[in-house]
Amino acid sequence: MKINYRPIFYFAVCFVVGLLLAKYFVKPSIIHIVFAILFLASILYFCIKKRYFKRLVILSLAFFIGIFYFISGALVFMKDDIDMAFISGRIKSGSHYSTYGSYILDDIKINNKDTNFCISALVYGDEIEIGKVITFSSSLESVDLFGDDEYATYYYKQNAPYRCYISYDDISIGDGYTKLDETIVENFYNYLTSVCSEDMAGFITCVIFGDKTHVSPGIESAYLDSGMSHLLAVSGMHIAILVSIFSFILNKLKTKKWLKFLIIVLPLAFFTYLCDFAPSITRALVMSLVFSFGEVVGKKYDSLNSLGICALIILFIKPIYIFDYGFLLSFLCVFCIFTLTKPFTKAFKRLGFKKFSSLLGLTVSVQLGLIPVLMTISSSFNVLTFIVNLICVPIFEFAFVLTLIIVPLCVLFPFLSFLFSFIQFIYFAVSQLAEIVSTQSWAYIPLVNLKDIFAICSYVSIFCLSDYVLANKKVKAIVSVSVFALGITLGGILAAI
Repeated sequence: MKINYRPIFYFAVCFVVGLLLAKYFVKPSIIHIVFAILFLASILYFCIKKRYFKRLVILSLAFFIGIFYFISGALVFMKDDIDMAFISGRIKSGSHYSTYGSYILDDIKINNKDTNFCISALVYGDEIEIGKVITFSSSLESVDLFGDDEYATYYYKQNAPYRCYISYDDISIGDGYTKLDETIVENFYNYLTSVCSEDMAGFITCVIFGDKTHVSPGIESAYLDSGMSHLLAVSGMHIAILVSIFSFILNKLKTKKWLKFLIIVLPLAFFTYLCDFAPSITRALVMSLVFSFGEVVGKKYDSLNSLGICALIILFIKPIYIFDYGFLLSFLCVFCIFTLTKPFTKAFKRLGFKKFSSLLGLTVSVQLGLIPVLMTISSSFNVLTFIVNLICVPIFEFAFVLTLIIVPLCVLFPFLSFLFSFIQFIYFAVSQLAEIVSTQSWAYIPLVNLKDIFAICSYVSIFCLSDYVLANKKVKAIVSVSVFALGITLGGILAAI
């Protein structure tokens, strides 16, 4: 069996596996350590058999770099608890529920000393406006990234190594301020409230910028349960549409390639900044820039190497993102498109769906391909997800483009605000469909959580069956089934413990 070697991609894969398994070297797990040994042994066997000694050194080095990089980064983040202290900070973001609010505070001062991190605060009582500066006295509990807290990566993403629990009555609220990105997003939301309902304004703001501050929990839950939550996250769809719009205009103006690249980079980077550099859109931005830069220098775009570059850039900055489901779903979605779309498209053509084969192949490859990682997140899977995404994704893309066109038009010409009724209808219809699908109890299939080892083996198995592995179908099938069986065995042992 021969693998079509892509150095950056395979370096990134070994680096990622090292990051994933590093946690279990600090908090020992025999099964994970056994898996790490088997992973290295397979690389060793293949490289020695093929006499790929340089590759063996590089890939092994990538694996160990991943382990030590994760541990060093996590240990810097983890701090000791702080006893009662006087704290002030600005409400950066948050959501309020019936009896409490969950907020992230930035620009923190502890006992009048500036810090370079944020704090997560659970405030019991009334809601606090975003941007307000609050002061209070409280103890700070450090976050254990190696513990069992399912929100640990959330704190890491927010650069919040501490959390506290306080009452609304025990805090003082002063005049606040907002930063540039927050001001633009909030002004966008405030403008929308003048032309549509507050709920719809919050929903559209989320669709454009990924800001869920004003999205009702019910809607967010409906999209999550129906398997459509990706529509509420800024992602490759946003970048692809923006790149297409800019490219169309610049091509009509016959702009030179290098100038076109520079013109596209600036607005895309600014838009990513407005979206708070979410992993999904950062990945899409980097891939888009790699593709565009390749056109400028005359180099052929390589999908897997580009995906590897994106992963390395993001994970070198934020290594704990490897445990963030948003990051994983974003990258694995693209990986499934690269590896599964072609065979599924061919299959649908043979079945007579020639006109829709590409769309069907893309949708099914993503939905089926994400099941292994979804098994580590959710206890069930909605079978209607396939159909509803097939219908709603193109509609959402159309609505997104319309929103980009209609919003500036209505700002310049207020008498055109009636056009928002059409956009509202589209988003409302999709949301209603999401709610209907999420309430169909019969459509949920239970999933068994076979842990991360099963997910890793599943994606290795998928890769072995793809065109990136050069071997006859029988050999590919044997290797793929063997790896998949290993994942089920080790995952089953972990699930049973």
